[in-house]
Amino acid sequence: MPDAVTSHPGLNAAVIAFLGSGNSSFPRADEEAIIASPVDRAGLVATVRDLVDECLGTVVDWSTHTLAEGGRAARAAMAQRHPELSPAALDALAWAYTYNWR
Repeated sequence: MPDAVTSHPGLNAAVIAFLGSGNSSFPRADEEAIIASPVDRAGLVATVRDLVDECLGTVVDWSTHTLAEGGRAARAAMAQRHPELSPAALDALAWAYTYNWR
């Protein structure tokens, strides 16, 4: 992902809104929840989708990890690869990860 896109000031809020963290009882993929100017909205949506896909693709050895440990491992991997993400955005990604792997 290009740095210019991942450093978008609304990225963290977009990740949280897209997944519905804090507003939904389960993760969702809500493009309409992402608020940005029409000029950069499509790029922001694509970046958020890429981040979610990247997180969900985190490989965990399920023979040695619980679901909670797998979520923490995915969160840690995303934090290392994407230092621009806030703790709340990382939590939302980990929440989606554990929901999808349950």
